Amino acid sequence: MKKILTIAAAALVALSMTSCGGSKALRTDVDTLSYALGTDFGASLLRLVNSVEDDLNMDLFYAGVNDALKEDVAIEQQEAFAFLRNYMNVVNPQKALAASEAYLAEILKSNPEVKQTESGLLYQIVNEGDAEKKATLDTDKVKVHYEGKLRSGKVFDSSYERGEPAEFALNQVIKGWTEGMKLIGEGGEIKLWIPANMAYGVRGTRDGSIGPNQAISFTVEVLEVIPTEVKEEAK
Repeated sequence: MKKILTIAAAALVALSMTSCGGSKALRTDVDTLSYALGTDFGASLLRLVNSVEDDLNMDLFYAGVNDALKEDVAIEQQEAFAFLRNYMNVVNPQKALAASEAYLAEILKSNPEVKQTESGLLYQIVNEGDAEKKATLDTDKVKVHYEGKLRSGKVFDSSYERGEPAEFALNQVIKGWTEGMKLIGEGGEIKLWIPANMAYGVRGTRDGSIGPNQAISFTVEVLEVIPTEVKEEAK
């Protein structure tokens, strides 16, 4: 698996070899501009590398960055854009889907406690919780603590890290959550492995934290189930 942070850090280190010692003292507007551009580049790099299935040839990656900065590249810009457009829109999503399907198949094969629903959602009930307090409607709300991971094991979202639980209606989240949260009651805990078509699909997330066709996993504790309020019809 790709070591995303290592790759990004290495790329930035390679570029910083021409800098003035890496001082972060932001004394002027130009200092702030310089640093802000660097952080923007680093964030963009992380999103890009995170979305690519293949391990990059880092020597050529560095060469490409440096050649672009020197405006002396070995491939015409139009040709490079055409290649990247096809790779990112066609080739990479296909590779990601195949890798995600293999990942889910291995989870199901290796753990006899993992079950699969008709939709393709994989789950393992750690604690069933209160069967009398279970979400049944898509408009029901749940208050939960959770941690979400990529196939690599990298945590991409965690209410534990934020220090507060999340609350939402089941029709406001990805399909894997909508289905998964109905499998346990209040006080329960569940592990979910969600196929791409029940998560963020072929596009991934807008911020790039989850790439195209990525299967993802969650561990979720249901702290509270808040049933949909049913309004009585006026007589």
